[in-house]
Amino acid sequence: MDQLNYWAIAERDIEIQNPITDRKLRLLDDYCDIRDGLSVLDIGCGKAWLMRQWADKHAIEGVGIDINPRFLEVARRKPPARGHLTFHNASAKGFPISPASYDIVLCLGASFAIGEVPQALEWMAAATKPGGSVVLGDMVLRHHPEVPKGDILPPDTVSMMGVVERHGAEVSATISASEADFERYVSHHRHATLTWARENPKHPDHAEVLSKSRRDWMYYQRTIRPLLGWTIFVGRKNG
Repeated sequence: MDQLNYWAIAERDIEIQNPITDRKLRLLDDYCDIRDGLSVLDIGCGKAWLMRQWADKHAIEGVGIDINPRFLEVARRKPPARGHLTFHNASAKGFPISPASYDIVLCLGASFAIGEVPQALEWMAAATKPGGSVVLGDMVLRHHPEVPKGDILPPDTVSMMGVVERHGAEVSATISASEADFERYVSHHRHATLTWARENPKHPDHAEVLSKSRRDWMYYQRTIRPLLGWTIFVGRKNG
């Protein structure tokens, strides 16, 4: 099964492709001081909901990178009212970026596109102008398990702040998903994949889609719900 097709199925009914609300994402307007003339890079942009909102209101120059062409079709569908956006169907690792060339570098839920979180932050900080914003959204540990878990768990919020700051950006704000935000996001995936399976019973990927949907759903119930959360860290690059 093509994983890109799976995620196109799971996220076909949503444009905000992270476990967070539009209201919370709009806090980034202030935290990143969005205004005309800024340059923005969105790594793993998907449908680029946030950057498209910014470009409707402000004359920004935005670049989005994603490997899923079906998400980029949505991102390109409606030109923004004021800003200019360019989207590239490419891997972030091989994409040419000049050092210190963007005012804001975003990576919301897609650090894996570059590597582990430290490697992603190093890459992002290098692409950000001094004084610019480094914005990372990722999983965090909310509650330490009473007994060791078999799963490799992410760091907690304080530890993640330390990782961000060791890579050259002082954390100035955090925005966290609630349990309800995460539940709604994962439930969208589950509902969309089950609906697709009912509509496409003869599809060659039918069994694999159902299998992955079930695994992800149970991982959420057993591990994410009791232990994990999702937080956006806004850092200001030193200099």
